[in-house]
Amino acid sequence: MKRICWLLILTVSPIIESSSSPETSDQLLFENLVLSPAVSDNLALLFEQFDTELVLCLEGERRGPDLYVTDFRMPHIIVSETGRVQAAGCDVRRGSVGTWHNHPAPASGITRVSSHLLARNCYLSRTDVADFRRRTDALVSVVSCGPRTFAYWKRGDLEAAPEDAAVLPPPEGQLLRYEIAEDDRASALTQARER
Repeated sequence: MKRICWLLILTVSPIIESSSSPETSDQLLFENLVLSPAVSDNLALLFEQFDTELVLCLEGERRGPDLYVTDFRMPHIIVSETGRVQAAGCDVRRGSVGTWHNHPAPASGITRVSSHLLARNCYLSRTDVADFRRRTDALVSVVSCGPRTFAYWKRGDLEAAPEDAAVLPPPEGQLLRYEIAEDDRASALTQARER
């Protein structure tokens, strides 16, 4: 009887350990971040409408080596000011894979700011880094610094970052600028119906 008990313990304990352990670092890795066209268009629109910071919960899934963002939700926003945003957490059960927030263009009195100047505003602040570290279920943190310019950080990008870094610039290849595709055939879903 003792032998059967030990055999059961030895057989079941690895199964229990694997099911209760947090996600391994391999499960948190992805190669590229891919935003659906609808998400990228809506993020660009939102960026242009706010001069204070805003945060969104990104939703999506892993597809092979890539992380696809297919939708987003706005959590309860507690504080939204220039240079600071505080919001409720994102719900992983709804498919949340990380967060997006904006760094609005600095008010410089210039009506048209170059994309290079905007790109200098794509970074994670000390608060952003601490928030990303705290949200252990988040795979990605995205910062938009222009309507169609954003940077992203993977969970692994924080491992090399010093704990007391005041600013974390985007890793090489993770600052992206994209253009809207001009299409004469507008979708019926985006057209207002004529009455």
